[in-house]
Amino acid sequence: MARRRDAEGVGTMSGFARRRGARVGIVLAVVAVAAALGHRWLALGWAAWDYAVAAPMARTQVVVAGDHAYVAAGVEGIEVVDLHASRRVALVPTALPADRIDDLAVEGGWLFALDATPPGHLMSYRVAGLAASSRPVATVAVPVGPFSGVSAAAGLVVVSGGTSQLTLREHDGEGRFGAEVATADYGRGQPDVALRADGGMAAVSTHIVGPDFALTLVAIARRPLALREVGQLPLRDAGFTRGGFKPAHFPFVAAWLGQRVYVADSGGLAVVDVADPARPRLLAREAHARPAIDLATWGDELDVLRAGSEPAVVRYRLGGDGTPTVAGVWTFPAGDRPAALARSGADLVVTRHERGWLVVPPTAFTPIRN
Repeated sequence: MARRRDAEGVGTMSGFARRRGARVGIVLAVVAVAAALGHRWLALGWAAWDYAVAAPMARTQVVVAGDHAYVAAGVEGIEVVDLHASRRVALVPTALPADRIDDLAVEGGWLFALDATPPGHLMSYRVAGLAASSRPVATVAVPVGPFSGVSAAAGLVVVSGGTSQLTLREHDGEGRFGAEVATADYGRGQPDVALRADGGMAAVSTHIVGPDFALTLVAIARRPLALREVGQLPLRDAGFTRGGFKPAHFPFVAAWLGQRVYVADSGGLAVVDVADPARPRLLAREAHARPAIDLATWGDELDVLRAGSEPAVVRYRLGGDGTPTVAGVWTFPAGDRPAALARSGADLVVTRHERGWLVVPPTAFTPIRN
């Protein structure tokens, strides 16, 4: 009998152990699933908290108009560069109430400068004769941050607003801003925006919620001024990645070319078909430029700025259908930290934070044969 009781006891304890083991296994499985689902949220939270910030006098964004480049120079204002001579010809100081310049857009003979730190300000400068003595023609307060960009086209200027509202307004031939303002909010925030050349549509880099980002296509009406979301394409690879920086360069940048929108993000280069803006389609992913933080076009060439441990510019040739093919690469000098780029004809202009800027000729690119 004793042996039977012992056997029964052993059997009872074995069953308990199995049940406890099963419960522990279920708990561990639940934890594993939660961890897998939450990993992107945790990564996002860490990246947002620990994200790079541009130094006060860092050279960050850049635009080109004619023979000159205009560089956002933080608290120093706007650096004007003669591209033929590859030298600075003016440093335009900030003008109160703004106290820094973080992003720039150029259109119709006007340079639009954004102070992307709260309270935000948008200023217009006449491009012709821009000099150290120049002052803004007009200044308006705009909601910003963090991560706000400015874009201008066809008499319109838009500020993405970052985690604040996106704002769209017209400007006249004298650089003055219209009183009418259209606003929108497409999710958690809009870290960047790109207007189509005709001003009829905008591609908005959108933070939906948590780790989810998308390219939002927005139709623009003029009378009255209005914004209307028409389509949205989730981009899983977009989000916080190396190379971006506060206050005004999130690594999710778009450029229009015909019926294509090209996007630089953590996944490299994305090609989006927007022939039907209500149904945008991801046509291709090209990872040579991963992680990408900026891009610029000229003719049938597309340059994508790659950050990370080996920063470089990857040059693509675009086929008749807009398909990109890697054509060459230019690598930054050791120790450089790239910020942004712009095209000046065949030449490329790149900014490098504390190291200023460089003009890169096409001969500097190493060809890549496919």
